[in-house]
Amino acid sequence: MALDENADCAELEPHRTVTYATELFQHAGELLAPYTDAQVNQGLWFLIGESTSPLYALTEASIPLEQRVPCIRSISTVFERCFVTRCTPHLSHLDEPGAGALNLICYMWWDIFPLYGQPEDTARREIDEACLSVMEITLQLPSVACQESALHGLGHWGLHYKSQCQSIISAFMQRHRELRPELQEYATQARERNVQ
Repeated sequence: MALDENADCAELEPHRTVTYATELFQHAGELLAPYTDAQVNQGLWFLIGESTSPLYALTEASIPLEQRVPCIRSISTVFERCFVTRCTPHLSHLDEPGAGALNLICYMWWDIFPLYGQPEDTARREIDEACLSVMEITLQLPSVACQESALHGLGHWGLHYKSQCQSIISAFMQRHRELRPELQEYATQARERNVQ
């Protein structure tokens, strides 16, 4: 389902965008419940993944870290309260048939999210730590789709935080030796930064 380019849209100030996104993420389970998986997929894809994503506001240095960091940390609630219950146990990197409408946005979250690791920028340290923390928390959720998403993100962020991402993935693999072989292999690839 494509976005209606002629639909009404509001231009929000960046600080208000962050406030609204935080509210949405913190209460994702109940706020997104009335909508179909396809509608939630479309809305989240617009929010975090379009080239004009409103969440580029998270890169605005004029917005205090005290506002931006909680927004990022609240993403873990989207995974816990929405994706865990609504995604199907299919692996998106294998294009497994039968995947639910939310699986792709779950899988692609950290690929399309408008932030990436910037260890050379000391002003971004808390932002990067918050993103990595959400990925680590997401790995512990009882959902193949969420675990795959976190591995996908860590695989990409390993370009900038190699040892930290490898450590998170190795600890996950140690704790979860019963993983499906396909997910175990994907974890190995992510640890080696070999994900698309």
